[in-house]
Amino acid sequence: MEKVYLCSRNLKKETDMTAITINIPNHEVSFFKKMISKMGWTYSEADVVQTKATPKEQALAKVDHAFGQLKQMQEGKINGVDAEELLNEL
Repeated sequence: MEKVYLCSRNLKKETDMTAITINIPNHEVSFFKKMISKMGWTYSEADVVQTKATPKEQALAKVDHAFGQLKQMQEGKINGVDAEELLNEL
């Protein structure tokens, strides 16, 4: 997991900033950096802290990701793969 520190967008005074710390899986850090940039927010590379996730955290993140994909499939946001197609690929 990587901690990324975010700040409010394009404010005139530094005192008007709010820092937020979030833990992001390493494989999604580039997505969040792009999102932060597009929203006009800033982050400091000096504040990015990379930590190694425990095996339990890794397993839970994978399960969470799988359930997220299932939810997106149910909502019609992404298409699933038929079991027959999946078996044919093997």
